Amino acid sequence: MLPEKAKETIARHGMLKGEEKVLVAVSGGVDSVVLLEVLCLLAPEFSLELVIAHLDHGLRGREAKEDARFVTSLGKAKGLTVIREQIDVARVSEQERLSLEEAGHRVRRRFFEETSQKVGATRIALGHTLNDRAETLLFNLIRGAGPTGLVGIRPVSLPYIRPLIDTSREEVLSFAR
Repeated sequence: MLPEKAKETIARHGMLKGEEKVLVAVSGGVDSVVLLEVLCLLAPEFSLELVIAHLDHGLRGREAKEDARFVTSLGKAKGLTVIREQIDVARVSEQERLSLEEAGHRVRRRFFEETSQKVGATRIALGHTLNDRAETLLFNLIRGAGPTGLVGIRPVSLPYIRPLIDTSREEVLSFAR
């Protein structure tokens, strides 16, 4: 079962000590929604207080607004605080002369880290899976990275934790169904 697998990943990588506040990044996609559900199931065991963070990149119009509404209603149904923000990533990309992807990455990191400080969270949980890890490794290989650069997504890079990093996309989808 997925919650047990996530619990093993959390223990193996020392992601949580217990009695912590965790900011959960929820985009509205299946990976992040499953991450939230799994952490809600594990919260009593780890004495976790969960807070949801949702960022609209200002790139997808109506669809992004629907995601924000969905995440807000999900948080409300679970009795969790939801922190939402919209940032025009295209404008940041232009102003800082970055690719759209790099600007999005920087904006997300800033938003998550500033939000975690505001709410007093010690960890930021992201919904990366085993498939994301493999894709990153493959991308680094194609880019010509040497042995030290052949690194996938790390399970822990504090304050970030990835409880689903040992879980395949298929397992995530199966749990969601």
